[in-house]
Parts: sequence; structure tokens; C-alpha cells
Amino acid sequence: MQTWAKRGIQSAFVTGGLLMLGTGIASAQENVNPDAAPSPVDAGVSVPVKVDQNNLGTPVKNLNVPKIDRTISTDRVTSTVPVRSAAPVAHPLIKQAAGRVQGTAAQGLFRGNTVQAHVDVPIDICGNAIAVLGDSEAAGDCTQETHRDGTIVTNGANQAIAGNVVAVNHVLPLQITGNAIAAGGNAATNTTAEQVSTTGGDITTNGDKGAVSGNVVAEQGATPIQITGNGVGGVGIADAKSTADTYASSDGAVVTSGKNGSISGNAVPIPLAPLFEVNGNAVAGAANATTKSIQTGTARAGGITHTNGDPATLAGNIVEPALAGPITVDDNSVAGGGNSTAVSDTTNESTAGGQNNTNGSGSTGSGNIADAPISLPTAVGGNGVAAIGNALTDHKNDATSTAGGPGYTLGDKSVLSGNIVDAPPATAVDVCGNGASGAGQAAGTCVNDVKSGTAGYQGTTGNDSVAAGNVVQAPVAAPVETYGLAGALGGTATGSTDETKAVRSSGQPNTQDDHGTVSSNIVTAPTVAAAQVFGTTAGLVGNTVTDTSNDTSVKAGQAPHATGKKGSVAGNIVQAPTSTPAQVFGNGFTLVGNNTAKGDNATDMKAGGDALTTGEAGSIAGNVVSAPVASATQVVGWSVGGGSNVDAASTNNLDSVAGGNVDSNGDKGSLSGNLIGAQAAPFVPVPGNTVSAAGITSSDVLTDTKAVAGGDSSTTGKDSSVSGNLVHVPATAVAGVYADAIAAAGQASTVTDKVSHTQAGGNMETVGSGPLSAREMTVPVEAAANVARIPVEVLGKATTAGTDKDTQLTGEEAPSTLRATQLKGIQLPKGVDSLMKADEVPAFHGLDKLPVNTLPNPADLAAMAGQLPTPALPGVAQERTGLPTGPGGVANVNPNVQGLPLGQVLDVAKGLLPGAAAERSLPGIPALPLLPALPTERSLPSLPLTAPALPVPVQLPALPTERSLPGLPLDGPASLSGLNLNPTQGLAPHADERSLPQLPVNAPALAMIDPANLFQTVTGSL
Repeated sequence: MQTWAKRGIQSAFVTGGLLMLGTGIASAQENVNPDAAPSPVDAGVSVPVKVDQNNLGTPVKNLNVPKIDRTISTDRVTSTVPVRSAAPVAHPLIKQAAGRVQGTAAQGLFRGNTVQAHVDVPIDICGNAIAVLGDSEAAGDCTQETHRDGTIVTNGANQAIAGNVVAVNHVLPLQITGNAIAAGGNAATNTTAEQVSTTGGDITTNGDKGAVSGNVVAEQGATPIQITGNGVGGVGIADAKSTADTYASSDGAVVTSGKNGSISGNAVPIPLAPLFEVNGNAVAGAANATTKSIQTGTARAGGITHTNGDPATLAGNIVEPALAGPITVDDNSVAGGGNSTAVSDTTNESTAGGQNNTNGSGSTGSGNIADAPISLPTAVGGNGVAAIGNALTDHKNDATSTAGGPGYTLGDKSVLSGNIVDAPPATAVDVCGNGASGAGQAAGTCVNDVKSGTAGYQGTTGNDSVAAGNVVQAPVAAPVETYGLAGALGGTATGSTDETKAVRSSGQPNTQDDHGTVSSNIVTAPTVAAAQVFGTTAGLVGNTVTDTSNDTSVKAGQAPHATGKKGSVAGNIVQAPTSTPAQVFGNGFTLVGNNTAKGDNATDMKAGGDALTTGEAGSIAGNVVSAPVASATQVVGWSVGGGSNVDAASTNNLDSVAGGNVDSNGDKGSLSGNLIGAQAAPFVPVPGNTVSAAGITSSDVLTDTKAVAGGDSSTTGKDSSVSGNLVHVPATAVAGVYADAIAAAGQASTVTDKVSHTQAGGNMETVGSGPLSAREMTVPVEAAANVARIPVEVLGKATTAGTDKDTQLTGEEAPSTLRATQLKGIQLPKGVDSLMKADEVPAFHGLDKLPVNTLPNPADLAAMAGQLPTPALPGVAQERTGLPTGPGGVANVNPNVQGLPLGQVLDVAKGLLPGAAAERSLPGIPALPLLPALPTERSLPSLPLTAPALPVPVQLPALPTERSLPGLPLDGPASLSGLNLNPTQGLAPHADERSLPQLPVNAPALAMIDPANLFQTVTGSL
């Protein structure tokens, strides 16, 4: 088998090597001698095999498996594998052909181009016990370590088709240790194993001032496989105790440059670091299987990538796909007619790729970054399955997975350069701590701590550029999992999980632009989702129990930031963040049996963030189109039973947020700084319902949820055209079925305390001036339909209790007022400043209100003597000759006015008024002369003093209406200290203005002289 494999691999690589030689590719590695030029090709496969300390038990005898320590490769078969020694060099035929080329004129044709392909597959089989109709026992202390250097240094500067590198540095270690397999016998092992496999190194080249030079394509792989600590028993006993550690790496930076070149300095690193495990599982078929294991694994691939395309054409670009994530099937227990127990502790770390740096300034099609890192930690662990028997687990899992890293580039003064495309999905798949039984007992117990992340900050610039410095981003963070479930079919099942999980995809997109064209724009669609089913039980003629807690954080993208000052189609943001959790937990479903379900949930989900940009003095710049969607769909705390007892209890705290505040600036711009939003927040709560048919069911739920799409929006459009506008369509919809109880020949009860907040959009604010600028329009859409706290009884008893404190906010918190394009008011004469200040309004002792719509009180008139701010008015009821002469004549009036009983005269005057007189207008009454009007804010009405015996006819002026100004005395003074006493001039409203508001009849005397008061009273919204 070894000979066949060796010859087949040799033939394949010899043929491939000769073909590569025919294309004129040279090598910068594996010198034949220290003074010779490098070989053009270095390729090989190495399989170091180590077999040690294994035991086999048979009916005949017990024997130790022979020891093997060899290396199978395309070069030679060695008897030993030296620790940390280099793997074999290239095949002899390849070296022989390269030797003929070295030192000849043809050597210059290869120009430092390099092909290096190394694949190492170390295999360690140690400390295993296999019993076949006999007994077997093994104790192993196992180690294996291999290393191959994959460092490459070459140069293609100032040349054409030079210094290019194609490299494969991959390690695939296989660790098979500490397993116990019993078939008709007993197998036991106690093993400690360690395996270390490394390769790779930095790859350095250069393509400056070259054509098709200095490019790199490099696969960097570390994919360890671990099969350790398993116990499998078939008509026997298997007992495995194992400690295993595997470490694999293919590290190395990729460094090149394509400055002043053409199609040069481009880099395509391909880091791969998935880690595969099947560890600590116990499987018993008509037997007993027990495992107790500790396993750790680490896989690392790739590193930083650095290149440069400043200035250049199609140079300095980076394309990086990456894959990371431990994929494990650990510590599960399966019993089929037997007993199985698995107890374990697993710790894994997987890292692929790293930071990307490049530059495309002053270039064409250069300095761009396209990456697609994937983080995929997957675990099936701590599950117990019993068909007929007992299956128990106690599993602890700690996994960290990271793919990709931040990206930095520049695209200043360039064309189609400095752009970033980022598609970095991150997830976590877990099936953990579940118990399932059929005519048996199963218990799954799991403590799960998982971190999964991809990419990071994405930054670029596009100053003075065309189609440069843009960012397109589609981060996705989505855990998918089932844990803490218990299902029984004629048995007993328990599921228990304590989970902490953080899933993150990408980071903040940030781009800046001044004087750019189609530059520094951001298009981002961050998506967070959680498909989680946990803490739920189901039984059919069985008993089930679960107690599960969840603490999950899921984030995709961050706050986008762009600028497009003085640009054209620059600094715009288009974002569509979505947050859509779907969770089912804390429910119990049983038909004939007993069921207890408890689930505690704390989930924080965030897609995107606040968006900030500016398009000052730009054209189609700094605009934002935002369409966030945030939902919250949960089925929580249901209790459903038929002929059974079901008790469900849950606590829930969920935040689902998409997007955030949006701010922009379109001052002095054209079609700039506009914000268009369509925010949606559908919310479907379904907590705390119970259904009982000939049984007893109860539910107790405390839930607090928040679904928020978008936030406040603000922009400006000063001195602009079609800029700074806001258009929003916020929509919320709530459809809930909760706290309902249905009992049919049974008893159902529920207590649900629900608090929820649903919000779409927020406050809107814009200011500015210019044609079609600084306008607002919002069209809120809102719907709600809840079926809550409804008991339904059919020969049973159904009770519901609880509270709901819910808020549903669509758009602005309060109806927005129409914002006038300009404020209207009264222009006061300058003389008012010399009259008195706003805070110097005189107080009239004894007179609280001016007699605008009613006759004056005599006591008030007496108190006003000498207090009016004019020396031209006579004293009231103090002088005999104070009445003026007029057209009606007063020569025959008795001058003893002071002696008149003024109160009696006024009472008589009131009695003389016609009964049908209007409130605001009085008819003329003869027999009194006209007194001069007392000055109010605008003008005080004439004071009528009447007596039946006075034959002098007097015409009383009309009292002022609410909106009309009072009649002014024609014979009164025209001005008073520079104040125009006819302020109605110029107050007639224009065609596009509203009428003046009602004058305050209860204002203090002369209060309207206060300019602030005037403007506050007469200004308004158009």
C-alpha cells in the first residue's frame, strides 16, 4: 500500500513539475548548493507516520501493535522523522532538470518567478485499545512534531513577468489517540497525546516598475483532524480516559508591491484554518461505554497582507477568501441497550487571515480590496440519546473562531482605486446539551461559550478621485442552534445548557472624499439573525425536564461614516440593516406525562449603527437612503398538555436594533444632504399561553422586548438647491397572542408580565434655505392586533393574570409642527425705545385690566388719575374744565362735572342701552360730549359718561372685536413719544399669510408694547 501510494504521488508531481518547467517558471527556494541559483520549482507531499503504544486484545492473545515511525514522501522514505526538521526537498527529477538550467543564459528568463507546493500530512496513532473477543488495555504518552519552512523571498522589480509567486503551504495533521473499542471484550485506555505541525513563513516579493510582476497567489492551510478519547462498546465494556492537544499552523505574511507598475503587486492569500474533531464520545450497544476526556485544538493560517499600487495600473489589489472555525462532534453519549457516560472539556481556537493594507493613490484600478472571510464554528456536543438504556453527558465547550481582519487602503487622485468590497459571514452552529430517550433515560448537559468573528474596520479615501474610495459591505451574523432540549418517548429525558455566545461580522465602514466624483460612497447591508430553539421539552408517555439559560450577542457592521464635500455623487450612504431574531424557548409539550420547562434568555442584536455623512458644496453628495428592519419573533413559555402535568417558566430580555440615527449636511449643495428613510419594525410576541386537555398546565413568563428600526434624522440645506430634505415612511406592526388560557376538562393557568417597546424612525429636524430645500415629509404606518388574557373553559378551569406595558412609536414622538419658511411680525417704530423698555411697563394702581370689551369701573378710573404716560390728557374727575369742545357742542353743559355722582350716572347710562345691543358694538346715546380716548396698546375706546338730564348727543365708538382693531379718535394726538398711534397701518395680511391672531383682552396694561410679546402673539406657522 505504501509503495503504491508513493509511486502514484511521485508520478503526479514529476509530471506536474515538468509541465511547470516548460512554461519557464523559476524558483527562489531550495538551493542545490549555496552558490547556485534557486530551483524553479519546489513541490512535494510528505506523510510522516507514527504508530506507537497501541494494544490489541484477541481470543488468542493480547499483543502490542508494532511501532512504526516513518515518512512517506515524493522524495524518499525515511526511517525517522527528525523533530522540527524540514520535510524532503523537491523530487530528484525536478532538481536534475533545474540543475541543467542553473548557470545558463536561460536562467534569466525565469526572472525570480516561484512555484512552491508543500503538503504535509503527519499521522499519529497512539495509545488506543481495541478488544475483539478479548481484553485490551493501553497507556500512552504520545508526541509528534513536524515542521517545514515555507518562507519565500524573490524580486521582480523593473522587469516584466518577474517575481511572481504561486505557493501552497498546507499541513493536515491526523491525531488518533486514546480511543477504546470493545467488541465482545473489555477495552481500557489512559492516554496523553500532543501533536504539533507547522509550516509556512513570510512570502516577500516586489513588482515595482514592472509589468505583470510581483504578484502572489498563496494557499496557507492548517486543517488538523483529531479523533481522540472515544469509547465504543458492543457487547463489552469500553473505558477511555484521554488528554489530547493538537496544534497546526501555516502562518506567514504576504508582502509585495506594484508601485509604478502594471498588473503588478497584486496579492491573493487564501488562509484556511478549519479544525475537525471527533472526541470523547461514548457509544454503547448492549454494552457499557465511559469516556472522560480533555481535548484542545488550535489552527492558524495566514497573516497580514501588505502591498502597494501607488501610482500604478491594475496593481496593488488584494483578494482574500478565508475560512476559520472548529467543527466538532465531541462528548456525546449514545446508549442502545446499554449504559453510556461522556464527561469532557473541549477548548478550540481557529484563526484565518488578518489585516489587509494597500494603496491606490494616483492610480488606475489599483489598491482595491475584496475579501470574503467566513467564520463557521460548529459543535455537536454534550447530547445524550438513549434508546433502551441510560445515556448521560457532562460537556464543556469553549470555541473561538476568527476569519479575516480590518482593511485599509487609499484612493486619492485615482480612478477605480482604493475601493473595498467586504462579504464576511459569521455564524455559530450548535447542537448542545440535548436529551432524547425512548424507553430509557437520557441526560444532556452542556456549558457552551462560543466567539465567532469576521473582518473588522474598513477604511478608505477617495479625495480628488473618480470612482474611488467606495465601500460595499454585506456583513452577516447569524447563529443557528438547538440546545437544552428534552424529548421522551416512553422514557425520561433531561436537557440542560448554559450558553454564552458572541457573533460579530465586520466593523465600521469609513470613507472620506473631497472633490471626488462617484467616490467615497458606502453601500452596506448588515444582517443579524438568530434561529434558536432552546429550553423546550416534549414528551409522549414520558417525563421531560429542561433548565436552560442563554446569553447571546449578535452584531453585524457598525456605524457607517462618509464624506463627500465639494464632490459629485460622493459621500452618499445606502444602508439596509436588518435584525430578525426568531427564538423558541421555555416551552413544554406533553401528552401523558410530567413536564418541566425553564428557559432564561438575554439576547442583544444590532445591525449597523448611526449613519453620518456630509455633502457640503457638493452635487448629489452626502445623501442617505436608509431602510432598517427590526423584528422580534418569539414563542416563549407555552404550556400544552393532554392528560399530563406541564409547568413552563421563562424570563426574556431581547433587544433587536437595526440602524440608528442619520445625520447629513447639504449646505451650499445641489441634490445633497437629503435623507430618505423607510423604517419597519414588525413585532410578533407569543409568550405565556397554556392549553390543557384533561390535565394541569401552568405558565409563568416575565418578558421585556425591544424592537427598534432607525432613529432620529437631521440634516441641513442652507443656501442650497434640492438639499437637506427629509422623507420618511416609518411603519410598526404588532401582532401578539399572549397570556391566554384554554382548558378542556382540565385546568390551565398563566401569569404573564409583558413589557415591549416597538419603534420605527424617530424625530426629524432640518433647517436651510433655497429652492426645494430643508423640507420634511413623513408618512407613518401603524397597525396592532393582540389577543391577550383570554380564558376559554370547556368543562374546565382557565385563569389568566398579568400585565402588559407596551409602547408603539411610529415616527416622531409628537406630531410635528409645520415649519414656516419665514417668520412674520410687526415692525415697531424706533421711538418705542425712547418710550419705555419691555420690562418697564407701568403698573396702574387699582386697575388690573384695561376696559377693552366692557365699561370701566369708576373706582378704576379714579385710581388712574395722573398715571397715564402722557401730559396731554386731563385728569379724570379732578378738573372742571377738562372736557374738550367738539362738533356736538358742550357750551351748555353744567361745568360742575366734579360734583356729579359718577357711579349713579354710569348705572343710568347702562340702563339706557338698548336690549338688543351687540356685545362688541353699542348704539349712539345722546346727551354727552365725546371724551378723548384713553391710550391702550393701540388705542383705548372713548369713555361714555351719560346722565338722563344731559341733552347733549354723543356717539360712542364701537368696542373692538377679537381680531379687528378698535376705532381710533380722529381728534386725538397723532403720536406719543414717537410711537405711531395707528399701528394698524401695514398689518393687513398678505395673500400668503394668515390673519392676525386675537388680541389678548386680559393682558396687563401696555403689555403689547413689549416687542417680544408682539412677535410671540402675531407670529405663527404658514
